Amino acid sequence: MMFTYSDLKKFIDAIACGHEWKCIVEGNEIENVSKDRKHSVMIEGYDISEKAVYFEGRYLPFSQIKSVRSQPSAIRFRGGGCGIGIPVFKIRLDYGTGKPVVLVVEDQDNVDKIIRMICARNRDIAVEYYVDPHTGLRPEKISPPLY
Repeated sequence: MMFTYSDLKKFIDAIACGHEWKCIVEGNEIENVSKDRKHSVMIEGYDISEKAVYFEGRYLPFSQIKSVRSQPSAIRFRGGGCGIGIPVFKIRLDYGTGKPVVLVVEDQDNVDKIIRMICARNRDIAVEYYVDPHTGLRPEKISPPLY
């Protein structure tokens, strides 16, 4: 039997959360989570299904997302390295609470793909992209500072 990386990730995630995915918005749980997740697409560690985005043993239903914002960022490691961060993109999913869900994605094409998939499933979502205040253009990635 052959397993793909996606299958292995789903299996490990299921074990880690006791085979039970938890909705981060109480009272808005999906009826059949395992069936919904079975047909999901994995993009950089996040599962995008017909009804929700799955991450870290939890999920956020698309119906609860109010706005999506994409912006370039960097991940810096503490306690080692030379202080230069790895350029990434952050996708902020606001769902009406003070603490949004933030997805960290390396490839800009995957950022656009995730946002398109989310917006296709909930047309009421407001989409924002970070624009450079000097050029008015959407930057591809931020350059890590050189020390």
